[in-house]
Amino acid sequence: MSSYDLIVVGGGPGGSAAAKEAADAGLKTIVFERGRFCGEKNSSGFGLSPKAARDFEYIKELDLPSLWPTKFGVMHIVQPQPSNADRMTWGLTPPRRNSYPQASEYMVQMMYRPEFDQWMMEKATSAGAELKLTALINNVIREGEQVVGVVDHEGHQYRAPVVIAADGARSLVAQKAGLRKKWDKDQVTVLATLDFEADPERIAEYCGDTNVHIFMGPDRGGYVTITRTGFHIGSRPAKTLLDEVDAGRNLSSTSVMDNARLDFVQRLIKATRAKPREFQLTHLPWLKKFNERIYTGGLMLTGDAAGVPEPFMAEGVWQAMYSSRLAAQTAVRAHKDKDFSKAYFKQYMEELKASPVGVDFTAGTVLRDFFSEWTSQTFYDLFDNVADAMFYGMLTMAEPHAQGMMRVPGIVVDMIPQLLFLARYYFPITEEASREKTANFMAGMRAMVPLIKSMMPPAAGGK
Repeated sequence: MSSYDLIVVGGGPGGSAAAKEAADAGLKTIVFERGRFCGEKNSSGFGLSPKAARDFEYIKELDLPSLWPTKFGVMHIVQPQPSNADRMTWGLTPPRRNSYPQASEYMVQMMYRPEFDQWMMEKATSAGAELKLTALINNVIREGEQVVGVVDHEGHQYRAPVVIAADGARSLVAQKAGLRKKWDKDQVTVLATLDFEADPERIAEYCGDTNVHIFMGPDRGGYVTITRTGFHIGSRPAKTLLDEVDAGRNLSSTSVMDNARLDFVQRLIKATRAKPREFQLTHLPWLKKFNERIYTGGLMLTGDAAGVPEPFMAEGVWQAMYSSRLAAQTAVRAHKDKDFSKAYFKQYMEELKASPVGVDFTAGTVLRDFFSEWTSQTFYDLFDNVADAMFYGMLTMAEPHAQGMMRVPGIVVDMIPQLLFLARYYFPITEEASREKTANFMAGMRAMVPLIKSMMPPAAGGK
């Protein structure tokens, strides 16, 4: 039996972030990864949000063959099937109003996921963490209610006073520790991706600085993310496994194949001489509220195992890195205080809930339902009317401009039901997000009342 200060289960970005943090602090740390190398099961490209460069200093050193910061993206409003043509497109650059520099420099950094996973693990092992590959952890060691170690698929036991489970959506550690069973059908989203390798020179020539394309239309949608060495096509805005079951068919697989037939995608495939590399169907947790059952004595869950992908687009890599680092920091403090109890690890949950990861779950129910509506006919009708209003209001050459402009008020009236539909989601979200800010403002105003009264002149007559 081998002993460590910290056991990390899972060699993805979250597990690597935890291992590096702990090893940097001097903890004897081991990481178990079931693949032959980190990232083996993740063959598609992905986008790393600028939050990662803000929160992790070493991300600024990131240098991969596939790396491509997104400085320009395109939104495509696609026509109803069977057409595969665009109805309207517009370009997007990073916004100028931001709270940190990286958010103005790029939208996301696109890259090939296996390269990133291996780069992250190299950071952890360079800090002193030990890595054990082809090791499936399928049980935990308990002493009473306390988790004190893990058991691998060959029956080997490893002990540590702290275990961090970063082993993904199907986390065996979470289940064996009794923190949860499998996610319910309404708590999991199904994502399909079709990954291509392509000629880097042709990608650079054809795509220029544009490497993200989003598609929206009635009952269809998805995206294409492009790296220096390939690209992948993603399925429609997230649907839950329950949606798939109710529909009686695999909506995500159908969606990604529909997207492969879009006119733009076909041109991209031909122009870059792309070849299919892999098809993936992935389940990710997609919760409506923050999950608090993420700790017990000796154990903390992070990333997908904790259910922290945000409740809008199910972004999860930064969330995994952030939650895992926070768990590692808690582990370091636990060693210092010699307290590995459930009561002690509650602070991890509370800190994560108050962090930007937890704040993402503000109005989570409304956010998740709102994103599911992106492929609705109502959304398409809204953009269809926007396109007509812009055409007749500014760009028409089909008839006299004054005559075209007279059409715009009628188009705006037609948009009222769609705008009310938007408001049904938007106002509850903003109300919930601003609730604390409004409360703090009102408390500040009440505190100032005595000061304001003291500065006011006395009323006439001395009253």
